[in-house]
Amino acid sequence: MRTDELLQLDIKLLVAFHTIIEEGSVSRAAERLGVTQPALSKSLQKLRSVFNDALFSRQAYGLSPTARASELHLQIEPILHSLSSLTSPPKLDLSELHRHFCLHIHESVLASFIEPLLSEIYNEAPNVKLSISNWGTQSFYELNQSTVDLGIGMINGTPNNVRSKLIGHIEGCILISRTHPLFHKDKFETEDLVNYPLASHHIQRHAMSPSITLQKLQQQGFDIMPNLETESLLAAMKAIKNGMTLVTGYATANLMMDFMASSGKGDDIKLMPLPEDIVKLDPYDNQHPVQMCWHERNNNDLSHKWLREKIANHMKNSPWMINKLIKHL
Repeated sequence: MRTDELLQLDIKLLVAFHTIIEEGSVSRAAERLGVTQPALSKSLQKLRSVFNDALFSRQAYGLSPTARASELHLQIEPILHSLSSLTSPPKLDLSELHRHFCLHIHESVLASFIEPLLSEIYNEAPNVKLSISNWGTQSFYELNQSTVDLGIGMINGTPNNVRSKLIGHIEGCILISRTHPLFHKDKFETEDLVNYPLASHHIQRHAMSPSITLQKLQQQGFDIMPNLETESLLAAMKAIKNGMTLVTGYATANLMMDFMASSGKGDDIKLMPLPEDIVKLDPYDNQHPVQMCWHERNNNDLSHKWLREKIANHMKNSPWMINKLIKHL
């Protein structure tokens, strides 16, 4: 059939033909389709013209398809089935999902949800694979290049082609060990951060808004710059062990305290809030927004949306995340 002949056909004609051959009657087919019998008879006449065949002959019991009609029925039925699937809502079978997700997440945020997330993901979708790295300066570029699927962290502003969602807030705190000279103090003052070696695990660099908070502190005569900035939990633990003051998030601090407790040294580590005067200078009041971001191309992807919702729900229920009327993704 030539292209000009194909243009004479439309879905309605194919549906009409399929219904007539199934019902064996123009009147019953018209009733089933909710159209008048004359209108359906007109469609049948057009079909006969297009296919240059009578298609049906009248018998005592109804219409009988010609050999050509029977042949067309076998060809048209899978076409209509395929067209029908276009209007059906897509479905996600997690048990058959084979996908490798690459995530870039600030480690201080990751600690708040990773354990329950892994348990639930591999229970629902055992064939899913995850690669998790720290969020960094190239993460937006990799989101755009499709080498990263999802980013989470204290992120300020996103490119136009990247969607973002506020999923919670995280607090900073201080962690020291018994080797620290001020271990027996009840709380830290700003002077204590200046006078003793300081280490930062994300919070100082990403979440305490250094361009504003540190500038205000400098105006008051406090030059608080970390002696060590690290994304490594091992390096952070060694810094504490060597008497440094660690500024980090509560989730990471709790993880480190649990580790020390499991090794029988829980009493050798201590968690304290940030100095009140620093919190007052912080534009976020020490409740730093955590954003989830992903490329626009993945917005309606069912498996991607499933992962986003899983992470958001676990973060919402984490005791280390502050949620202020956060909307669902």
